[in-house]
Amino acid sequence: MRNEYQSWIQTAPRFNREEAWPARQFPDAQYRYFRDAGCLVCALAVMLERHGLDTANADGFDPWILNQRLIGCGAFSSAADLELSFINMLYPLEYLGAVPYTESALRRIAEEDAPCLITVPGINAERHFTAFLRFTPEGAVVFDPLCGERMLDAYGQICEVCAFRCTGNDADADPYRSLQNQ
Repeated sequence: MRNEYQSWIQTAPRFNREEAWPARQFPDAQYRYFRDAGCLVCALAVMLERHGLDTANADGFDPWILNQRLIGCGAFSSAADLELSFINMLYPLEYLGAVPYTESALRRIAEEDAPCLITVPGINAERHFTAFLRFTPEGAVVFDPLCGERMLDAYGQICEVCAFRCTGNDADADPYRSLQNQ
């Protein structure tokens, strides 16, 4: 893991020089810039980086590049809502769905080293996406696209875990199924 993601803050000027979701392509989008609605793409980029799923890309990798690739494969609606199931068009990864957050659910996913995102309450009652990084003796650590690494319990409320499965090496592992059966 290269930890290049440490500087992938959604409000960074380099990710906001131009519209991430231009009106001509996304006429129904409420937000156009990463600073306003880039948490999902930033968290997804961190998750991919953490799991080494971006390594085969010769043109580099960061949230802006990921966003352009997602646009290119049609992963966004006209309102610039990202459909996570489209991730398999770009990476050996399958979106399995979201389950309500429990620490035991997150620990099971972490034990399997399965990729996941965690949602917390955001501004205007919208979901805010973070990327799970690791457990420490103090608890779970996430990457928040607004501020960097942070303890998960600092949020007060945690909504759900968005589970993924790598489809390359171990396609039989399904952390989502084990979570549904708890």
